[in-house]
Amino acid sequence: MKSVLNIFKLSRPAMLYDSHLYILKGFVSILTAYVLFNDHEIVGRDMISLFFGMMMTLEAVNITGIKSGISQIKATVLGGVVTAIFVGIFGINWLTIPLAVAMTMYISLKFNWRMVSPVAIFTAIYMTQYIQMDAMGMPSMLLTLRLRLLALGTGVGIAIFYNYLFSLFFYNSMLKKRLVYIIECLETHLETYIKEQETGDLQPLKTEITGLFSDIDSVIGQLYAIKPDQSDVNRVEQYGMALKALRDLTHYFLDVIMYRMKYEKESADLIRLEEIKHLIGEVKNAVATKFIDLKPLRETYESYQTLDLADERYITEMYRAAMQTAACFIVD
Repeated sequence: MKSVLNIFKLSRPAMLYDSHLYILKGFVSILTAYVLFNDHEIVGRDMISLFFGMMMTLEAVNITGIKSGISQIKATVLGGVVTAIFVGIFGINWLTIPLAVAMTMYISLKFNWRMVSPVAIFTAIYMTQYIQMDAMGMPSMLLTLRLRLLALGTGVGIAIFYNYLFSLFFYNSMLKKRLVYIIECLETHLETYIKEQETGDLQPLKTEITGLFSDIDSVIGQLYAIKPDQSDVNRVEQYGMALKALRDLTHYFLDVIMYRMKYEKESADLIRLEEIKHLIGEVKNAVATKFIDLKPLRETYESYQTLDLADERYITEMYRAAMQTAACFIVD
């Protein structure tokens, strides 16, 4: 029975990133949008834009989603205005649509050469395929853009509301789970390295470690996205310092991996890596249990203070970063 349930169970990383809350948030948001706006005189004509914009803003790891929502609105204005100009001059024909999309892509790349906004492109196509008629029965780019912006803005507004509402109730547990996720990733990577540093291919591990930086930076950004209650300020500061120390640890761990990939001469100090893994594991346990019992962490930290530093510079810095991480919490 348990194995059957495991088939439907989300992965542990997904649970630590509150995916179940994301699903619930999506359900409630769609329900709210449908009940309030399906029969609306204007917005109800374009529920697709409302739902699409809302789900683009409604992210599992967001605190409010304001930045994402504003980006969508800017992209919509870009695609809508560019297409309106082309349609106004040339009408709708075999050349208008590709020209409008191409110009939208060009302007997007002028702002950010790394990415073309899919929302802007969608809007450019939308403006030629879902044209609204004015009171005289004539095609109107203004009414079409108005409908698109109203529907999208409504969806973004609903998403921002529920992102903020959920964050108020689950903010503390969210931070705890994110920190646990980062530490568990590091534990897994350390274990993989210890097992495979002599016989295995470290390239996949290097790739995974590189991806962890963006996760850590994302969590640090989320940490300060909402002003915490006064009672939580100290805890947020502790989390922030711990995450920065863990980022340093990850950086030096990547250096160790790259050094081993280039110079396959001798083994790293595996005992010291085991000690680092054990120490951050105690940090994880303290965080996961809401700091009820800090004795194991404190004892591990104090015993490690007497250890000689490893000869290898990168591992020495990993060790120091792990100690800094632990020091953030043993003051309780």
